[in-house]
Amino acid sequence: MSKSVSHPAHRGAPRPFRSPNVSIARTIAGSVSGHGKLVGRITLASGIAAGALVAVPAANAAPASHETTSVESTVEPAKVVEAPTLEASATPTAMLTDIKQLERAVEVQERKAEAARKAAEAKRKAAIAAKKAAEAKKKAEAEAKAFAASQEGKIERAISVASEQIGDPYVWGATGPSSFDCSGLTQYAFSAAGIELPRVSRDQAAALPTIPNDQIQRGDLMFWGSPVYHVGIFLRWENGQAIMLHAPKPGASVREEAAWDGWFAGSTHQA
Repeated sequence: MSKSVSHPAHRGAPRPFRSPNVSIARTIAGSVSGHGKLVGRITLASGIAAGALVAVPAANAAPASHETTSVESTVEPAKVVEAPTLEASATPTAMLTDIKQLERAVEVQERKAEAARKAAEAKRKAAIAAKKAAEAKKKAEAEAKAFAASQEGKIERAISVASEQIGDPYVWGATGPSSFDCSGLTQYAFSAAGIELPRVSRDQAAALPTIPNDQIQRGDLMFWGSPVYHVGIFLRWENGQAIMLHAPKPGASVREEAAWDGWFAGSTHQA
């Protein structure tokens, strides 16, 4: 007696196509690509026909909670990466192609984000550099202003004014601005710098502290005679010789030259 064998109603009939689920898509991606690069990150679900992108949580991720903590409330929602719309894939190879397209889209977005980050960092550094430069300029201006107000700054100003008169003729009794005698030049230059000196060389020598010649400083005055009859401005030492700026004598002009013999020093720094 033969046994009858029941066959499923669908044997021999073609099975309807069903979109692969998440686990199948992950398995195919790993087996075909050889490294499963997108596994655990991005995959395709059964809704791929609509171009949907499904995020697959990590295996050990904590279950979602509907409660909002104070920390979560301060975290900005993650930005959605736009991916190209993909057609439904009926074969593993086509699905892998779709996954690779998604991967490329993500990489493009990451490169753009990195470029934007670098541009923002460069802008931040430029702003810091500009701020430091402005602070340095402000500090230099303040220091220059303070120096100009100091005795040293005033003396340098007097030397500058006297130097501007080089070439002007000596005229006895002249006090500028286009001709000078010796004390007229020193009075004119120091007055422009805010240091008042008497009119004639004898009174200028009496008004300033006398110092040893080897302690003379730039801008101090050099006097001749007793009683005093001539004055010049000390500039520097040059090969052991004192160099002065003065209005020498009738027929000559304001100039720099080696100091005459027999001088003594009066300190404008202690005035």
